[in-house]
Amino acid sequence: MAPAWHDLSLCSLGAAFHASLGGTLGATNLPLPTLPEPAIAAKSSSEERVKIAVVGAHLSGEPLNYQLIEGGGVLVRACRTSPIYKLYALTGTALGKPGLVRQIEGGSAIEVEVWELSISAFGGFVAKIPPPLGIGTLVLEDGSTVQGFLCEPYAVADAIDISHLGGWRAYSFRF
Repeated sequence: MAPAWHDLSLCSLGAAFHASLGGTLGATNLPLPTLPEPAIAAKSSSEERVKIAVVGAHLSGEPLNYQLIEGGGVLVRACRTSPIYKLYALTGTALGKPGLVRQIEGGSAIEVEVWELSISAFGGFVAKIPPPLGIGTLVLEDGSTVQGFLCEPYAVADAIDISHLGGWRAYSFRF
């Protein structure tokens, strides 16, 4: 389920889930068809791509996920960050937004989705990000790094620390 006009987000999530199952089409024992999906862009072998981790309103099924899909984004995987971050519910925003801040010590592993965009789509996507959010390098639970959403520390002074919940969905589904 998702809000109105988020059909492409659901299609992308459903296609990724369906593809991850492998095997056959239900009880028919027929192989899964390879269908062109408008929500999932085909990768061009000559086109350089960038992986980006999203943590809040851009997650599958969330209100801003369409921006990734419209930019030809492909969901690569869902995972967690290394346990070196704190996640905050920012105040004073029209649309609820989280702020992810790397810690010098301590922190929690936070749920993220890793998407892949072409270089040009990545540039257009980043240009739309309002302060205090920005893009930086995130460390994932397996030690790999990707580009991802981070928040400037000044913005969390009055925010609610929701790190103990492990992710934005656990917080946003409470309301």
